[in-house]
Amino acid sequence: EQRPPNLLVILVDDQRNDTLGCAGHPVIKTPHIDRLARQGVRFTHAYVNTPICMASRATIFTGLTETGHGYTGGGPPAIPVQVGDVDRSFPVLLRKAGYRNGYYGKQHVKFAEGTKVALQRMFDDHRVYGGGPHWVKQPDGTKRHSAEVIGDRSVEFLRAQPKDRPFCLYMSFNIAHARDDDHRPGIGHFPWPKAVDGMYEDIEPAPPRLGAPKYFEMQPEFLKKSLNRVRWFWRWDTPEKYRINMRAYFRMLSGMDGVIGRVQEELERQGFGENTVVIYTADNGFYMGERGFAGKWSHYEESLRVPLILFDPRLKKEARGKVHPELVVNTDLPPTMLELAGVEIPAIYQGASLVPFLRGTPQGWREDFFTEHHSSNKLL
Repeated sequence: EQRPPNLLVILVDDQRNDTLGCAGHPVIKTPHIDRLARQGVRFTHAYVNTPICMASRATIFTGLTETGHGYTGGGPPAIPVQVGDVDRSFPVLLRKAGYRNGYYGKQHVKFAEGTKVALQRMFDDHRVYGGGPHWVKQPDGTKRHSAEVIGDRSVEFLRAQPKDRPFCLYMSFNIAHARDDDHRPGIGHFPWPKAVDGMYEDIEPAPPRLGAPKYFEMQPEFLKKSLNRVRWFWRWDTPEKYRINMRAYFRMLSGMDGVIGRVQEELERQGFGENTVVIYTADNGFYMGERGFAGKWSHYEESLRVPLILFDPRLKKEARGKVHPELVVNTDLPPTMLELAGVEIPAIYQGASLVPFLRGTPQGWREDFFTEHHSSNKLL
C-alpha cells in the first residue's frame, strides 16, 4: 500500500528567480538546490500574488490572495488572518489527515486568534526565528546564524519522526533579507553564516541590467519617492557599496544552500529520502539596483518573480530535470501539497494544484495572474 509522501517546504526570503546555479546564474553556487532541480521539475515563470514577506507568507498558509486573507502588515485591508482561514490552512488540514508538522524560522504573519494559538494548531512543533537579527543567542552565550539554527531544529525534527507517520517540515528562512536597521555594507546589512566566510571575495558582480539612471527617470513619481528608492540608497548607490553588498547577498544564499544539504543528508540517513517531496520557493523577488530600486513591493519582474522547484523522488527517470515555462503563482502551493497528501482541497482556495506537472499532464494552464499590494509607506 502506497503511503502518502512526506513534505519538505523550503521558503526563502527576498530571492528572485535567477539567483540559483540551476537558473543559469554565473556566480552563485547552490549545488544542493541545483540537485533538486536536476532530479525534479523547475518553473521558470513562478510569481507571487503580493511581493512582500507577510502577505506572501499568509497566502502560502491559506491558499488565498492578499485581498482574500486580508493581511499585509500595513494599510488596507491589514486584518489578521481569520480563524476560518486557519481552519482551512494546509498545515491544519495535513494534521487532521495524520501528518506530524514542524515549522522553524521566520513567521511574520498575524492571526486573529493569536499567533501562538494559530501556530499550535498548525504545527506539532514550531520555533520562530527572525525577521529580527539573523543571529540567535545560544544557551552558552554564543551566537549562531538563524539559518544554521533552522537546520539544527530540522535535523532534530527528523530524528524524532516516527517511521510509520507522514510529516510536513517547513523551513522558513530569513535569508537573504537585509538588515534594514543596519546599513553597514557587507556583514552588517547582509549577515551570512560563518561557514561561507570569504566566499565570492574575488568576484566582480555584474552591474544591474536596468541600472542606468534613465530607467529610474522613466518611473512614475510615486515609485521615485517610494521605499524602493530609500532602500537603494542603503544598498546600491555607490559602486563600492554595490560590490560589497552583492558579494554578501551571494554568500547568504550559498550558506543557506549548505544548510539545506545538511537536512537532505539527514532525510537519507533516517530513511525518508525515497518518499519525501521537496518544494523550494521564495516569498518575493528582489531588486538589485534595477530601475534605481532596492527591495521588492512593486509590479515589475524583479519584484514578483521567484524560484520554484518541485522534487518528487517517485518521479520516473524520463520526467526528471524538466523545465516548465508555464505561469504559476504562490496560490498554487497549498493545493499542490494537499493533493500530494491525498487531502481534499478547499473550494475557497484560489490557486491550482501543480501535481499535473509532476505527472506530465498539465492542460489549459493560466495565461495571466492577479497581483496586488496594499501596504503603504511614508513617501520621501
